[in-house]
Amino acid sequence: MMVRQLEEELRMRMRGPNVEIQQQMEVLYNENEHLTREIAILRDTIKELELRIETQKQTLQARDESIKKLLEMLQNKGMGKEEERIMFQQMQSMAQKQVLKQFLYPCRHTYIHN
Repeated sequence: MMVRQLEEELRMRMRGPNVEIQQQMEVLYNENEHLTREIAILRDTIKELELRIETQKQTLQARDESIKKLLEMLQNKGMGKEEERIMFQQMQSMAQKQVLKQFLYPCRHTYIHN
């Protein structure tokens, strides 16, 4: 009698873990799918940020060229050094404010997280 009880208990334990393992596998599978979607979203975000940085670099380079050309024009007109320095500082300040504005108020994108 004792052997049969032990065999029955062993059978019950063998069936139980299979169901538990299946449930755990299901949970892990769902978590893996969720993390895979999150990774894809993060990769897209990184690509977008890299593109935005590259665009801002190009914008800054174009502004630098414009400032250089304006300085050359001012020097050719014979403006005094003090006036030239003030004009250059004003242009630099204006460019810095625009760059700061771009970083503080970038395009807003929303992502749907499941």
